[in-house]
Amino acid sequence: MSERIVYRFRRDLRLDDHLGLARAAAYGRVVPVLVLDRETVRRVGANARRAAFFCQAVAQLDELLRARGSRLIVRRAARAGRELVAVARSVGASAVAWAWTYDGPGIADDRDAVQDLEEAGIRALVVHDAPVASPEEVDLQRHAGGEGYRSFAPFHAAWRRVTLTPAAAGGPRPEAFQETDAESGALPTPGDFGQPHVEPPMAGGAPAAQARLAEYLAGPAREYAAARRVFGGARTSRLGGDLALGTLSARRTVRDLRALASRPFAVAEERRSYEELERSLAMRDFFLHLSWHWPRTHDRPLQEKALALRFADDAPGVAAWEAGTTGYPLVDAAMRELHALGWMHPKARAVAASFLCFDLGVSWRRGREIFDRHLIEDDLALATGNWQWVAGVGADMAQYPRIYNPVRQARTFDPDGAYVRRWIPELDGVPAARIHAPFAEGARPQLELPLFGAERYPRPAVDHEAAAREFLRRYRAAVLAR
Repeated sequence: MSERIVYRFRRDLRLDDHLGLARAAAYGRVVPVLVLDRETVRRVGANARRAAFFCQAVAQLDELLRARGSRLIVRRAARAGRELVAVARSVGASAVAWAWTYDGPGIADDRDAVQDLEEAGIRALVVHDAPVASPEEVDLQRHAGGEGYRSFAPFHAAWRRVTLTPAAAGGPRPEAFQETDAESGALPTPGDFGQPHVEPPMAGGAPAAQARLAEYLAGPAREYAAARRVFGGARTSRLGGDLALGTLSARRTVRDLRALASRPFAVAEERRSYEELERSLAMRDFFLHLSWHWPRTHDRPLQEKALALRFADDAPGVAAWEAGTTGYPLVDAAMRELHALGWMHPKARAVAASFLCFDLGVSWRRGREIFDRHLIEDDLALATGNWQWVAGVGADMAQYPRIYNPVRQARTFDPDGAYVRRWIPELDGVPAARIHAPFAEGARPQLELPLFGAERYPRPAVDHEAAAREFLRRYRAAVLAR
C-alpha cells in the first residue's frame, strides 16, 4: 500500500477489535496520533484519578504500538482539526481517520475537524466504534422511517437483531503501520491536565481492561442479576472506565457474554445474569444513540414538554449531598463511595440522583457536573442520558418521574446495612432495624445514647415525603397540564 493515513486515537485506546483502526489499515499505512486538544484536556482533567487512568492507558497504547514497530505521535493544540492537518502534511498522509464521539460538544468538534481537513484537501474517514452496534445498524432494523429511537424497549428489540461486526482479534499486523520520523512529543502526564499524580483505583490500559473482563466473566458475572440490585452484595463489572476510554471493546464483551449464555450447562440464574449484563450494554448504546440523534440533549431535555419544569441550579442541601451528609444513610453512603473510589454502585447512582433532583429540586445538569468531578469514567453522552432518565425529562416514557424513597430502597436492597456501615462509620453502633432511618420516631428515645460514634451523624436535610409530594404537584402543574 502506497497511501499513508493518520489515525487519531481518542476514546478508543486499544488495538484489539477496533473498527476505526481496521478501516484506516484498509486504506493505507497507518500513522498513529493522539491530539491533546482543549476539550480533551478539560474532560480528562476533571479529577486526578481520571487523569492518571487516562495517562496509563495512553502509555499502554504506545507500548502496544512499539511492539509492532510503530509509536504514538502526541501533539498538543487548542483545536484538533488544524493540528491533524499539520500532522497529515508532515507525514505525507492523504487521509485522517478516527472514531466518532457521541456527546453534543464532541460531535460538534468532530464536524469542525472534518471541515478543517476537507478545506485542506485531506480526506476525513470517521467511523462508529464505541457502541456495540452503530446508530445506522440499529436504525436499519426499523419497520418505518424515523430519526432514532426515543424508547428503550423497541430500541433493544432492534439492537438484538443487529449482526455484530466480526472481531478483528489482536488488531492490525505490524506491516499495517507506517514508520515516520515525525516529532513524537512526550506522552501525557497528569500534570498536563492540571492534576497531581495519584494511583488510580485500578490500572489503566487495554491489557489491564481485558484482564478485568476475563476475570469478571470467569466468576463474578454469574451473580450480576443480584449484584446490580443489592448494594452490599457481589460486585458488578466496574468496566465503565474501560468502556469510556475504549480500552475495552463493547462488541467483544457482548460476544463473550452471548457465548457464555449459550452454553448448554449454564444454569438459569447464570444465564439471566449474562443477559442482564448484555442488556446494560444495550442501555449504554441507547444513550449514545440518543445523543447522536439529538445532540441538543447535552443541555436541553429530550422531552420538550419538560422545558416548563423548573429545576434550581443550586440549593442549600447540595453541598451536603456532594459531601455525603444529607442525613439519609443510603444517599450518603453512595456519595462517600464515589469520593473514595471514583465509582458508585449502579443502583445507588439512581437513588442519589433522584434525591438531588426531587428531594432538593436541583437540575440534572448540576448533578452531572458534580458526578463528573469525581468519577473515573468519562462518557458525557452516557451521563446525560442517565441523568435525564432519572430526572424524568429524558427517554423514560413513564407518565410520572420515578422518585426513589431512599429509606425504602435501603431497607429492601441493603437489609442488614452492610453497604451503609462500610461507608458511614458514624452509624456503626446503630442496630440494623434503625440504621437506614436513625432519626425515625422509634429511635428518638435513644438519641442521647452514644450510638453514632465519635462523629454525630446529621439529621435529615429534608423531609423526603413532603419534598416528593411538592415535586409531583409542580410536575402536574408544569408538564401534565400542558
